[in-house]
Amino acid sequence: MDIRNYSYNKLSYLIFRWLGVKSKTLIFLCTLAAILSIVVACNDNSNSISSNDNSTSISKSPSYFPVQKAGMNTMEALLEGVRLELDDNGCLRVKYFDDNYLLIWPHGFSMRIKGEEIQVIDDSGQVVACVGDKINVGGGEFPGEKAREYIEESIVEQPLPDDCPGPYWIVGETVKTVN
Repeated sequence: MDIRNYSYNKLSYLIFRWLGVKSKTLIFLCTLAAILSIVVACNDNSNSISSNDNSTSISKSPSYFPVQKAGMNTMEALLEGVRLELDDNGCLRVKYFDDNYLLIWPHGFSMRIKGEEIQVIDDSGQVVACVGDKINVGGGEFPGEKAREYIEESIVEQPLPDDCPGPYWIVGETVKTVN
């Protein structure tokens, strides 16, 4: 067995001692940085959503999901066979002739992204529609210059963002996908 005696000056001793004490911390930090880099690199950051018939491609995720206050009365008009779309500002809309309505969903509804699908969930946890679906949606229109002000004061739980303008459709009890 070869035993060697090394002599170090005081500076070398301090450097090696510091590296020895700090190496565990350094190894931990490097490992943590590597793991975080892998997680971020492997994360699918794509927000590309395609409709069922592949005629539309959505490249933005929803930024706002307006919900009505609890206990609101519902209107019963019906928009039939309209496509649920996500506009360039991340707002869920339906187009009906020349109008492109921002949908204001009933209390208890929510939105989730599952895989590459943006889903609207009702108050019982069931999927009622997905972006790209043709739907029948009950409710009523709120047109006019004062509509936004009235909706913010009386209908929605939170203010409407500037990049999600009207016209507005207050969603009623009927939301149903159609072929």
